[in-house]
Amino acid sequence: MSCRECREGGSVSVQLAILVPVVLLVGLLVVAAGRLHAAQQALDHAAAAAARDASLARTASAATVAATSTANRMLAQRNIRCATSSVTVDASEFGARPGTLGLVRVTVRCTVPLADLALPFGGGKQLAATFASPLDPFRTGGS
Repeated sequence: MSCRECREGGSVSVQLAILVPVVLLVGLLVVAAGRLHAAQQALDHAAAAAARDASLARTASAATVAATSTANRMLAQRNIRCATSSVTVDASEFGARPGTLGLVRVTVRCTVPLADLALPFGGGKQLAATFASPLDPFRTGGS
């Protein structure tokens, strides 16, 4: 064994001790990014479906109930577990008289938990999706 091999014998251990945590952190960041992307896609889909169902309702209160139910069902179907979630429905244009155009807007918010990944920023990330759907201009019913 040469003197050069003697001096570099422990360098592999030091390199591994530095490299392994970095690789693990990058892997966890990739998992977190994937989780957030999947959750955002599910929120977009839930907001669109909720707005569509709300636009088919006859009253503003029925629209709120329909949108909330649809959004929660869509998130459950895609196995999205939110630490906190909310569905906000803007059905203010239901008051317009029949024959006029209007929109119903639905915003779905979800805090995606990330604490189980043991990342330095832990906790969770709040995501939101908003979608608007046109009201039937020939609808009948009260506001």
